[in-house]
Amino acid sequence: MMLIDNRNYLRVHQRPLLEQLAKWESEEKEMVEIEPSRKGVPTAKMIIDGKPQYIHSKYDPEAEAEKLIGQLENIGSYNHILFIGAGLGYHIQALLSQHPEMSYSIYEPNMEMLYHFLSHQNIGHFPKATLRTIITTANESELKQEVEQLHQTLDTKTFVFTLPACAKQYEKEQKIMMESVKELLKGKRSNLATSFSFQKRWTINSIKNFPEVLQTPNILHDIDKEAFKGKPAIIAAAGPSLSEEFENLRYIKENGLAYIFSVGSAINALIAHDIYPDAICTYDPQSHNVKVIEVIQKLNIKEIPLVFGSSVGYETLEGYPGSKLHMITNQDTVSPYYLKGTGEINIVLDAPTIAVITFQLLKMLGCGPIILAGQNLSYKSNERYAKGIQYENLSNQLTANEINNLVSIPGVDGQHVQANEGFINMRRQLEMYISLFSDLEVINTTSGGAHIEGTSFMPMSELIEKRLQEPHIVQPNWYIGENSYNLKGVDHQKKQMRLHKKRLNEAIDDAVKELRKIDTAVKTNRTAHLEKNFTRFDKEFNTVSNNPFFKVFIEPMVRVHIERLKEESQAIRFEKNLHKKGEKIAHLFAGFLMDCKGHIQAVSPIVSELDKEIEALAEQQING
Repeated sequence: MMLIDNRNYLRVHQRPLLEQLAKWESEEKEMVEIEPSRKGVPTAKMIIDGKPQYIHSKYDPEAEAEKLIGQLENIGSYNHILFIGAGLGYHIQALLSQHPEMSYSIYEPNMEMLYHFLSHQNIGHFPKATLRTIITTANESELKQEVEQLHQTLDTKTFVFTLPACAKQYEKEQKIMMESVKELLKGKRSNLATSFSFQKRWTINSIKNFPEVLQTPNILHDIDKEAFKGKPAIIAAAGPSLSEEFENLRYIKENGLAYIFSVGSAINALIAHDIYPDAICTYDPQSHNVKVIEVIQKLNIKEIPLVFGSSVGYETLEGYPGSKLHMITNQDTVSPYYLKGTGEINIVLDAPTIAVITFQLLKMLGCGPIILAGQNLSYKSNERYAKGIQYENLSNQLTANEINNLVSIPGVDGQHVQANEGFINMRRQLEMYISLFSDLEVINTTSGGAHIEGTSFMPMSELIEKRLQEPHIVQPNWYIGENSYNLKGVDHQKKQMRLHKKRLNEAIDDAVKELRKIDTAVKTNRTAHLEKNFTRFDKEFNTVSNNPFFKVFIEPMVRVHIERLKEESQAIRFEKNLHKKGEKIAHLFAGFLMDCKGHIQAVSPIVSELDKEIEALAEQQING
């Protein structure tokens, strides 16, 4: 019978699993047999391929588990263990007794085996607070989802431990989970690399762009959405297949059959073929993003409005000859603070590609259907871009090394196309948003492109003939609107922020003083009151991390350092030796606080410049 403590635990934490097990209790059981080992503790055998097989040693299961765990290497570099195969839990008990600081999950698809595990091992005797979940599904997509959820809720580095007796039986499931863990870690490294590259740019751009945000219409709030409601919109991307659609796009533009939003480098190809889209969308935080719209500046084209993400490279906005509109992105921590009190603002979520950003935007505007053009998300004839797009330092042809790293994926026409990891990641992001908006029709017209789940494929010529039949639906001057932000409220927030900056510097100084006390106590071996020192430091550090100047300006600029701090702090939390703990805290947090000080000094002149611009704009609004 299942132990009452385990039953209570499941009732609170995994009630559906408890219900599954309760249902199973009423059925016949014949796959697992429990018997005493020679040592006297229970062991188990399971019927596998019609034959009984011991899951643990029939002599001494506990000693066997200790030996298995003793053979593991470098496990200290992980912070989460996924046990494949519960057995009677001897291996789980052995590993967690050596690493009580680790979180863990258990995968056991055999309900009978899981029931016996919960009948013999009291999970309350394990480090219960760190048990994340018990997984039982054998369905591939559900398994992937379970692993993904683990990595969403934790800063997880997962070590997968398979009970040797279960390796063959759960081979397929083990492979699925191992691959999922690898993919997620790869994605996490990619996200961290992106953060490291962009963390300062996002904040600096958001500060420098904020005056533009205050002087341009918010496309999601200040523009009449009736201009877009239920109307088709094309996202024109720079893929090689765009070259095949210039005549079709010209016809669509001339007859006003659909809105055309250009993304990425597509604008260069469109202008080279004398096609002016209804808008350009841009969001890349890097300084070289300005090259994308260089042609518009050179030709002084004023007819094409620019829709920019508020954290876009600030150079992109300087000297743009046409109208500008903005959308607030979730990488911008500046605008939400200063615009507090102006009402709820729609936020566009950051993504690996501007096409995904634009897809979100068009959905919010009420467009439908959304049509993808030049969205290859793969390479065609080993070319990067459509004709008419050239960059000085980058050939349009892939190198031999790049070609060698391509993988084959399904295409729109049933054939396979070649893509790299970046394209695959972009496609998955786009597919995720398409699945979220299942009521929205998405048509992919990209011939020779990657298959995008959730879209239907239709050649552009057929689309014009069958679907885009109503002319002149594009409203001229749709982009004209008045910025509705309350500048008086913005000016108030600016004054508050000055106070927050002063308090942040004071809080950092106080936290550093507490660290020095910890450091002195460690060096003089006076560790009796260290726990009180730790508590006082925690209080001061919380004051730092909750300060609005820190949250808005500093935290986004040191987010990689914060990730590292979290991971290392987790290990320190379980250090029992006060001397070592104090030493590690002093070293770890002193470096972080000094880093914060440096960033305050670096960002202060730009914030002061912003203050002056806000004052001037607020005064201008008051004087009418």
